[in-house]
Amino acid sequence: MDPVQESQLYQPETSIRLGGEYLAELSAMFPNLSEAVAASYNGGEDNVARWVRRAKQKDPGVFTSEVGFDETKAYVQKVMNNYRVYKQLYTADLTRR
Repeated sequence: MDPVQESQLYQPETSIRLGGEYLAELSAMFPNLSEAVAASYNGGEDNVARWVRRAKQKDPGVFTSEVGFDETKAYVQKVMNNYRVYKQLYTADLTRR
């Protein structure tokens, strides 16, 4: 991708592409930890790495309790609730159930 100008960040085609690429990077950093991916998108990778180490478990509820920022904790809960709803409404290939 060519260098991005700040004004392009407000264009959906650019912001969605960059956001998708960033989520892919976060997913690679925190494989099989959806809550950590959501938290790092909001609260930063370094913070999340620390919280994951502190949780010492892969249980989502344990990880979320270690999130040190109230805003990020609320964000993770909202994202994961929406994710669960989407999983009920759609199949893995995004076909409506």
